[in-house]
Amino acid sequence: MPKILEKRKVLNGRGIVGQFGVGTSEGKFFYREKVQGQKAYKFKVLPDAKNLDEAESLAADAAIELRDELKDAERIVENYDPMNLVQREEKLLKKKEKLAREQQKKENPKISIEKAMGQWLMEQQRRVDAGTFSQNSYEHKLNCSKHIMDFLKKRKVVLTSQITNTTFDQYPEFRMRQTQRRIVIHRELAVLGEFIKSYLVKHKYIPAHLWLDGQFLPRITVRETDKDANPAINPEDWRTIIDYVREEWRPLAYEKDQFGRRSEKSIYFRNMFWHWLLIAKSTGMSPEEICKMKWKSVEIIDVGRISKSKAIEEYEQILDEIKEEGKEDEIYIEPPDLDVNPSDWVLNHDAWGREERLISFITTVRAKTSRVREIPCNLGYVFRRWKYFLENEMKHTVRGDDFVFAQIHNEMKQPNQRKIQQHWRWAVDKLMDEGKLKGHKFSDRPYTLYSLRSTFIENHLMKGTDIFLLARICGNSVKTIMDTYERIDIRKRTKEITDIEYGKKTSNAAIVQLYAD
Repeated sequence: MPKILEKRKVLNGRGIVGQFGVGTSEGKFFYREKVQGQKAYKFKVLPDAKNLDEAESLAADAAIELRDELKDAERIVENYDPMNLVQREEKLLKKKEKLAREQQKKENPKISIEKAMGQWLMEQQRRVDAGTFSQNSYEHKLNCSKHIMDFLKKRKVVLTSQITNTTFDQYPEFRMRQTQRRIVIHRELAVLGEFIKSYLVKHKYIPAHLWLDGQFLPRITVRETDKDANPAINPEDWRTIIDYVREEWRPLAYEKDQFGRRSEKSIYFRNMFWHWLLIAKSTGMSPEEICKMKWKSVEIIDVGRISKSKAIEEYEQILDEIKEEGKEDEIYIEPPDLDVNPSDWVLNHDAWGREERLISFITTVRAKTSRVREIPCNLGYVFRRWKYFLENEMKHTVRGDDFVFAQIHNEMKQPNQRKIQQHWRWAVDKLMDEGKLKGHKFSDRPYTLYSLRSTFIENHLMKGTDIFLLARICGNSVKTIMDTYERIDIRKRTKEITDIEYGKKTSNAAIVQLYAD
């Protein structure tokens, strides 16, 4: 208790007023009275008092305040009920639970799966608009998302918060009732995994531990027989298809209607479709790459070749001219070297029997891998013929930044890949229905636009092209080529496998023994 410097009795001895000495309350005046029945005192500091006389005048008010405080304390004790305490505890617990739920909502918000899928697809569409994602890849994800949503609706899973580690366990069985193509289901699961990881987990719509669980998404085994889509086109079928397009289907555009008119758009499209197929089959480029190809990315070089018949004809013509002039004894002309490979390049334009051979180099980038590559091919004459058609028949000026197959009647936009796919399907199905196509020996699937790429790869594998070089040209890995495209007919290479070197003697060389038996 602090030391009291001075004090005085007040209120007829009921209490005293005084001034504190040394301590935290030094110099302050106070009112004090004894608690009845206890060895204790009640204090009331008098902050407005500056001396004992002022403190004495304030003593009555201080005594009343002390009495009221005591009554309030007694009233609280009298009204004390243990049930009130329980109710307060329950209210406090409910408040804590509510705060926990609000915190959980912040950490793991919920949203309808349909809305989440729509927002994710919008992100993919923005990538397409920005040119960093292909339209075909977007449409693939869109198609897969429809099957995923059908499955979730059947399971009555509508909110992201309903997704558990067993939600998708029955997805393969659900899709197998609709398609037997395991590779299709495998790709749909890959799209589902991307949606969950890059959107639901990223935005905390589902807990991250669900994705980290290795058994969250089911697995489906893809068999070799499931990889027979987009079969390569055999040479006989290719000749049938391209002859039909060039000689039967294309000329129909030049026929006049009953009013004596011809459709310029139809003439353009049918000629474009013909050249488009030739380039697709001879380059192995994907449909997307061909549609994006520009004139400035195509370089044509005349590497030349030797025609033996032409060389002999040129040589004999020169000899005849010398004989006519009577100078056969004066002039000697060295005969052409006919021991040459017709496929060898001849860069000397003055060589005997040289004929033009145009090699084209196409620079392209696959959106799937974003890898730049250059493709050499024997298509110089095709590009030149197409350019001639545009400039002379269509009266269109070709510019470097133009798409090679630009829609000249539609603001020079890229060719419509879906329309090309549709006409390919019509042509191939017609020929197949007429029994003019045999199909691939190891696949019952129909030819697609990607079959042209498969044909390019399979033809080079059959020819023995170095597989690393082929992978570089195609923009694939060696493993992808062997897993996806290698379906060559072994019978076509039977001779090199079964050849016997007749007449070759076996070696009788002695073996040098380096150690004792």
